[in-house]
Amino acid sequence: MPHVKMTPLQTFIQRVLDQQPRARDHYDKLIQGRLGTTGKPIYDVQRGKIERPGVKTLQAMADVLGQPMDLFTRAAQGEDVYPAWGRASAERHPDQMPTRSAHASDGAVALKQIDLSFSMGPGSNIDDYVEEGTLDFDANLLRSITRSPAERLYVAKGDGDSMFPTLINDDMVIFDTLQRQLNLQDRIWACSIHGAGAIKRLRSVGKGRVLVISDNPAVDNQEVQAEDLFIVGRVIWVGRRM
Repeated sequence: MPHVKMTPLQTFIQRVLDQQPRARDHYDKLIQGRLGTTGKPIYDVQRGKIERPGVKTLQAMADVLGQPMDLFTRAAQGEDVYPAWGRASAERHPDQMPTRSAHASDGAVALKQIDLSFSMGPGSNIDDYVEEGTLDFDANLLRSITRSPAERLYVAKGDGDSMFPTLINDDMVIFDTLQRQLNLQDRIWACSIHGAGAIKRLRSVGKGRVLVISDNPAVDNQEVQAEDLFIVGRVIWVGRRM
């Protein structure tokens, strides 16, 4: 049979399913319950029966698969996108929607704090890093800086002076693990370089090459293979004691 090229949406859905602990049919059943239908939306998209799912269907897919709605929307519009890495909500609670976000209330939101300098693995997954507890943040503050769920936001401390004056030692940062694609040049990322945790400015400089930038002019920049660098999340907020 001739090879049929997959659409960006089909490719994205397959990438998401590859990360999930259960088979596709399980998630189609969850979607059926949400939409009150007997159809199998994921299966229908995969086999080409549905080429342009509606907004409600895309939202249901995003909910049960633990992925941001904007990724499904971009894939449906023809963009080649990748899943939000890390342990998805659907994996932890496959039968439930995420229950809390940075917008859940006007009270305190507890964010997990991790030690980026100490990894129990290759550093390519948020679960590789040692958790140091939680810190409470004002929900209104989080609402003003991000739309991501609180469970995908983490806190870490800067270590060293390689990013001075942008970051100084012991500065507190919040990073967003939904943002793991280097699609914004010269932004600051929490990452693992050759297995070592770091907070660095990153710039794509060619196919398969990334420039790791230290804001401190006394520290040399370094160019690495993309395969040697794992992005944990993008730094979206910096806090500093006076």
